[in-house]
Amino acid sequence: MRSITKRILCAGVVLLFALGLCRAAKFRFQDKEDAVRKQAREQLAALGITRDAAKAKYPTPEIRMTTKACMMPGETGEVVVRGKFAPGSNFIFQNDNLEVVKESQTGAEYRATLKAAQGIGPQTAALLVVTPVTAITARQDTAAVVAGRYEWTMNAANGWRVVAQSPPGDSCAAGAQQTYNVQFFRNGETTPFEKRTATLYHSIYEQTAYSFSMSQQDNSALAMGEFTALMQKLSDPKLTDAQRDALMKNMEKMQAAMTAEMTKMADPANIAKAQQKALDFGCERISIGIQSGNLNGDMRCAAKVGNKIALTGTVKFLGR
Repeated sequence: MRSITKRILCAGVVLLFALGLCRAAKFRFQDKEDAVRKQAREQLAALGITRDAAKAKYPTPEIRMTTKACMMPGETGEVVVRGKFAPGSNFIFQNDNLEVVKESQTGAEYRATLKAAQGIGPQTAALLVVTPVTAITARQDTAAVVAGRYEWTMNAANGWRVVAQSPPGDSCAAGAQQTYNVQFFRNGETTPFEKRTATLYHSIYEQTAYSFSMSQQDNSALAMGEFTALMQKLSDPKLTDAQRDALMKNMEKMQAAMTAEMTKMADPANIAKAQQKALDFGCERISIGIQSGNLNGDMRCAAKVGNKIALTGTVKFLGR
């Protein structure tokens, strides 16, 4: 009996420890949301009415227009949300790397000045609006963006060096999810033996917060970056007719070159080469975390190269 009791007590201690770890792993914005919803339940109980009855006075928040903030690491930016909000509504930005340094609210508008943490990479934050008493919620994706141009230098355990660079252009317009030019170097070499394009993704919920999803073709993000930059220039209403004509001619040349490249890739012989390359190289994903500019993670390639190659390195902020 004593042995059984001892086992039960030990199991209880382990369970409490596990729950404590789960609690510690929660994010601050989740803690804030939990507190807001708890307060709403208490407010509803104090009124002594049902949630449905309270909806007339505390309805669903209406987000009609959002002017998002775009910041570089360490900078501030302002988010403006217009709509219809009950008095005392709560506004929660779902990213702990963004600090609300100032905010104001009326029934028709919410303003917040946010500050991005130093040393972080590109990322976004959604905005959650929670009505008091009923806790009815509305959500605005990508209410704030931490942008910028970056260079990620990664040293692989197999001796390779991998460098990912942001394309040229307006990083705020591109947002956090940019297409990068990725180059692979063998140990001691200065000429890349492989080039890929890769889209960078960020997750606020994972310890390995960033991932590069790579194309399987040997190409460069530079052309796509130049094409995007050209499109942005063409949208400038201040352009003269002569400037617009020159940009259009450049765009036609770029489109012709991209079409020729796609035609070349569709050739059966090149398809066979690409399939063999996938077997010999096949690097398709990099998962990496960033802490004070230092990187740790791994790279997934073809079986001949390795399914989980350890990576270390640094990330450098190149500017806007």
